[in-house]
Amino acid sequence: MISIINKKKSRQETVLQRGKSKSSGRWLYHLAAFFFLATLIHALFFADFLNITEIKISGLDKLDETSVRRVVDDKLSGKYLGLVEKNNLILFSKKNISKELMGKFKRIESVMIEKKFPDEINIAVKERIFTMLLCSSEKCYVINERGEAYPADNFDQEELASENLITLIDTGNAQVSVNDNPLEDSFYQFILDLGSGVSKESGIILKRQYETPSRMSGDLKVETEEGWKIYFSESVGIEKELLMLMTVLEHKIEKEQRSQLEYIDLRIDNKVFYKFKDGVEQTQEAEANPTSEEKKDDKKGEKKKKD
Repeated sequence: MISIINKKKSRQETVLQRGKSKSSGRWLYHLAAFFFLATLIHALFFADFLNITEIKISGLDKLDETSVRRVVDDKLSGKYLGLVEKNNLILFSKKNISKELMGKFKRIESVMIEKKFPDEINIAVKERIFTMLLCSSEKCYVINERGEAYPADNFDQEELASENLITLIDTGNAQVSVNDNPLEDSFYQFILDLGSGVSKESGIILKRQYETPSRMSGDLKVETEEGWKIYFSESVGIEKELLMLMTVLEHKIEKEQRSQLEYIDLRIDNKVFYKFKDGVEQTQEAEANPTSEEKKDDKKGEKKKKD
């Protein structure tokens, strides 16, 4: 009987010892895990190891890099709860920085940000390309390369002025919707190509302010640097209108007479209307490009009239 009791006591003592051993092992494990976690947190959030020290910004054209960098630096300065540095690579929020940049600079269309371990971020910016200003109903809108409209008030006015954009004034004062492209694609391209086409073909420089009675009409009134106006129509087309323009300039209007011109109207196919400031409107047929012989005959006729 005593032997059995002693065996039970022995087993109980063994179990207790094993329990103490396991408890001690778990305590040591938890202690080691705690120190490991504390060390990891310190290394990741409190040491300088992951502090952002280099910021690379690419894709800027019109925007000033210093201004963009200042916005990023401001978002990275200071500490969270007065403890953790905001410029920590892990805590750095790509979404927040992108939102901040696009909110601050309306010219920015998109932002791509890449984190590079351990202390670098690369910011790739895509700027909107502005092509013209559209003004209607006493409001102006910036038009980008896709024909989309944005209220001009959202942009830096000095910056817009420095770009010398074409300004299209809709004298019909039709409302402009920023949800839809306000110009038909063909009319939009017609406006963009007009100045360079006229300059290349005739040497005449157009001012950068155009007028249209209605965006649906496709008609434009443009003043030249010489002070007289030209009326264009998208329906006739630039190529044909340039041919008509050169025909009347070469056969009816001497270069020294241009300062006395009031306008040349090219909106009717194969027919040019023009008027001097002190005269009445005149008409010139322009069905074909005159040959060199026809030009000579015209000049001979003009000499005879003078004689």
